[in-house]
Amino acid sequence: GEEGANRPPQVTIDRGVAHVPEDRNHVGSAPNLSITDNTIMKDYGKEPIASRWGINYTKASGRARNLREVYDIMAPNVETAARKLSGGNLQKVILAREISTAPQLMIAVQPTRGLDVGAIEAIQTLLLEQRKAGTAILLISEELEELLTLSDRIAVMFDGRIMGVMAAEDADIDEIGLMMMGEVESKE
Repeated sequence: GEEGANRPPQVTIDRGVAHVPEDRNHVGSAPNLSITDNTIMKDYGKEPIASRWGINYTKASGRARNLREVYDIMAPNVETAARKLSGGNLQKVILAREISTAPQLMIAVQPTRGLDVGAIEAIQTLLLEQRKAGTAILLISEELEELLTLSDRIAVMFDGRIMGVMAAEDADIDEIGLMMMGEVESKE
Protein backbone atom coordinates (compact mmCIF):
# COMPACT_ATOMS: atom_id res chain seq x y z
CA GLY A 1 0.00 0.00 0.00
CA GLU A 2 3.02 2.27 -0.19
CA GLU A 3 4.65 3.67 -3.33
CA GLY A 4 8.10 2.16 -3.80
CA ALA A 5 9.15 3.50 -7.18
CA ASN A 6 11.96 6.04 -7.47
CA ARG A 7 13.10 5.52 -3.90
CA PRO A 8 16.64 4.71 -2.78
CA PRO A 9 17.37 0.95 -2.62
CA GLN A 10 17.90 1.13 1.14
CA VAL A 11 14.22 2.08 1.59
CA THR A 12 13.17 -1.15 -0.13
CA ILE A 13 15.72 -3.19 1.80
CA ASP A 14 14.54 -1.70 5.10
CA ARG A 15 10.97 -2.63 4.19
CA GLY A 16 11.97 -6.30 4.00
CA VAL A 17 12.30 -6.83 0.27
CA ALA A 18 14.93 -9.22 -1.08
CA HIS A 19 15.93 -9.43 -4.74
CA VAL A 20 17.55 -12.23 -6.70
CA PRO A 21 18.19 -10.63 -10.10
CA GLU A 22 18.31 -12.40 -13.43
CA ASP A 23 21.95 -11.45 -14.04
CA ARG A 24 23.84 -13.00 -11.14
CA ASN A 25 27.25 -12.02 -12.52
CA HIS A 26 26.86 -8.28 -12.99
CA VAL A 27 23.75 -7.19 -11.11
CA GLY A 28 23.45 -9.73 -8.29
CA SER A 29 27.10 -9.72 -7.34
CA ALA A 30 30.35 -7.82 -7.61
CA PRO A 31 32.47 -10.41 -9.46
CA ASN A 32 35.87 -9.06 -8.44
CA LEU A 33 34.98 -8.84 -4.75
CA SER A 34 35.19 -11.69 -2.27
CA ILE A 35 32.38 -13.89 -1.01
CA THR A 36 32.63 -11.92 2.24
CA ASP A 37 32.13 -8.60 0.46
CA ASN A 38 29.25 -10.01 -1.58
CA THR A 39 27.45 -11.28 1.52
CA ILE A 40 27.54 -7.91 3.30
CA MET A 41 26.36 -5.71 0.44
CA LYS A 42 22.96 -5.04 2.01
CA ASP A 43 24.07 -4.39 5.56
CA TYR A 44 27.67 -3.19 5.55
CA GLY A 45 26.53 -0.02 7.34
CA LYS A 46 24.76 -1.82 10.19
CA GLU A 47 26.12 -3.48 13.30
CA PRO A 48 27.72 -5.92 13.81
CA ILE A 49 29.28 -5.56 10.34
CA ALA A 50 29.75 -1.80 10.64
CA SER A 51 32.31 -0.54 13.07
CA ARG A 52 32.97 2.99 14.18
CA TRP A 53 35.20 3.88 11.22
CA GLY A 54 34.32 1.28 8.62
CA ILE A 55 33.67 -2.41 8.29
CA ASN A 56 34.48 -4.95 10.97
CA TYR A 57 36.04 -7.56 8.69
CA THR A 58 36.38 -10.07 11.53
CA LYS A 59 32.59 -10.07 11.96
CA ALA A 60 32.01 -9.91 8.20
CA SER A 61 34.29 -12.90 7.54
CA GLY A 62 32.72 -14.86 10.39
CA ARG A 63 29.28 -14.22 9.00
CA ALA A 64 30.41 -15.20 5.48
CA ARG A 65 31.95 -18.44 6.81
CA ASN A 66 28.67 -19.25 8.55
CA LEU A 67 26.66 -18.57 5.39
CA ARG A 68 29.13 -20.63 3.34
CA GLU A 69 28.52 -23.58 5.65
CA VAL A 70 24.73 -23.20 6.01
CA TYR A 71 24.16 -22.73 2.26
CA ASP A 72 26.77 -25.30 1.19
CA ILE A 73 28.72 -22.84 -0.93
CA MET A 74 31.66 -24.67 -2.47
CA ALA A 75 34.68 -22.36 -2.36
CA PRO A 76 38.19 -22.65 -0.92
CA ASN A 77 37.47 -19.82 1.53
CA VAL A 78 35.34 -16.72 1.95
CA GLU A 79 38.03 -14.50 0.45
CA THR A 80 37.58 -16.23 -2.92
CA ALA A 81 36.47 -13.78 -5.61
CA ALA A 82 32.86 -14.24 -6.71
CA ARG A 83 33.95 -14.54 -10.35
CA LYS A 84 35.77 -17.78 -9.51
CA LEU A 85 32.59 -19.52 -8.34
CA SER A 86 30.39 -21.76 -10.46
CA GLY A 87 26.99 -20.35 -11.40
CA GLY A 88 25.26 -22.46 -8.77
CA ASN A 89 27.62 -21.44 -5.98
CA LEU A 90 27.38 -17.78 -6.94
CA GLN A 91 23.59 -18.06 -6.88
CA LYS A 92 23.85 -19.60 -3.39
CA VAL A 93 25.94 -16.61 -2.27
CA ILE A 94 23.25 -14.25 -3.55
CA LEU A 95 20.45 -16.25 -1.92
CA ALA A 96 22.40 -16.51 1.33
CA ARG A 97 22.82 -12.72 1.38
CA GLU A 98 19.16 -12.10 0.58
CA ILE A 99 17.70 -14.75 2.90
CA SER A 100 19.93 -13.70 5.81
CA THR A 101 18.04 -10.39 5.92
CA ALA A 102 14.83 -12.28 6.88
CA PRO A 103 12.79 -10.76 4.05
CA GLN A 104 9.02 -10.44 3.97
CA LEU A 105 9.04 -10.45 0.17
CA MET A 106 11.57 -12.00 -2.18
CA ILE A 107 11.57 -11.20 -5.88
CA ALA A 108 13.43 -13.94 -7.75
CA VAL A 109 13.98 -13.48 -11.48
CA GLN A 110 15.11 -16.55 -13.42
CA PRO A 111 16.88 -17.94 -10.32
CA THR A 112 17.90 -21.23 -11.94
CA ARG A 113 18.70 -20.12 -15.48
CA GLY A 114 21.93 -21.64 -16.77
CA LEU A 115 22.55 -23.84 -13.73
CA ASP A 116 23.24 -27.57 -13.65
CA VAL A 117 20.65 -30.02 -12.31
CA GLY A 118 22.17 -30.22 -8.82
CA ALA A 119 22.33 -26.44 -8.45
CA ILE A 120 18.76 -26.08 -9.74
CA GLU A 121 17.55 -28.50 -7.09
CA ALA A 122 19.48 -26.66 -4.35
CA ILE A 123 18.14 -23.24 -5.39
CA GLN A 124 14.57 -24.52 -5.65
CA THR A 125 14.86 -26.10 -2.20
CA LEU A 126 16.06 -22.78 -0.74
CA LEU A 127 13.10 -20.98 -2.30
CA LEU A 128 10.63 -23.58 -0.99
CA GLU A 129 12.15 -23.30 2.51
CA GLN A 130 11.74 -19.52 2.36
CA ARG A 131 8.12 -19.90 1.30
CA LYS A 132 7.54 -22.33 4.16
CA ALA A 133 9.11 -19.80 6.56
CA GLY A 134 6.44 -17.29 5.53
CA THR A 135 8.27 -15.18 2.96
CA ALA A 136 6.11 -14.11 0.02
CA ILE A 137 7.98 -14.96 -3.17
CA LEU A 138 7.39 -13.41 -6.55
CA LEU A 139 9.03 -15.90 -8.91
CA ILE A 140 9.54 -14.66 -12.45
CA SER A 141 10.52 -17.50 -14.74
CA GLU A 142 10.14 -18.79 -18.26
CA GLU A 143 10.50 -22.37 -17.00
CA LEU A 144 6.94 -23.68 -16.83
CA GLU A 145 7.92 -26.81 -14.90
CA GLU A 146 9.69 -24.66 -12.30
CA LEU A 147 6.65 -22.41 -11.96
CA LEU A 148 4.32 -25.38 -11.52
CA THR A 149 6.65 -26.92 -8.92
CA LEU A 150 7.34 -23.82 -6.83
CA SER A 151 4.23 -21.69 -7.14
CA ASP A 152 0.94 -21.46 -5.32
CA ARG A 153 -0.51 -19.23 -8.04
CA ILE A 154 0.60 -18.48 -11.58
CA ALA A 155 -0.02 -15.21 -13.39
CA VAL A 156 0.58 -15.23 -17.13
CA MET A 157 1.64 -12.03 -18.85
CA PHE A 158 1.62 -11.07 -22.50
CA ASP A 159 2.68 -7.70 -23.87
CA GLY A 160 2.72 -6.11 -20.41
CA ARG A 161 -0.78 -7.31 -19.48
CA ILE A 162 -1.78 -10.03 -17.04
CA MET A 163 -3.77 -12.48 -19.13
CA GLY A 164 -4.84 -14.61 -16.21
CA VAL A 165 -4.11 -15.91 -12.73
CA MET A 166 -4.66 -19.49 -11.64
CA ALA A 167 -3.82 -21.84 -8.82
CA ALA A 168 -0.75 -23.88 -9.78
CA GLU A 169 -2.54 -27.10 -8.86
CA ASP A 170 -5.34 -26.24 -11.32
CA ALA A 171 -3.08 -24.96 -14.08
CA ASP A 172 -3.82 -26.16 -17.59
CA ILE A 173 -0.66 -26.13 -19.70
CA ASP A 174 -2.58 -25.58 -22.94
CA GLU A 175 -4.45 -22.61 -21.49
CA ILE A 176 -1.18 -21.17 -20.15
CA GLY A 177 0.36 -21.52 -23.61
CA LEU A 178 -2.54 -19.68 -25.23
CA MET A 179 -2.31 -16.90 -22.65
CA MET A 180 1.45 -16.64 -23.19
CA MET A 181 0.77 -16.02 -26.89
CA GLY A 182 -1.96 -13.47 -26.10
CA GLU A 183 -4.61 -15.68 -27.63
CA VAL A 184 -6.95 -15.96 -24.66
CA GLU A 185 -7.55 -14.34 -21.28
CA SER A 186 -8.42 -16.42 -18.27
CA LYS A 187 -12.11 -16.75 -17.50
CA GLU A 188 -11.42 -16.22 -13.77
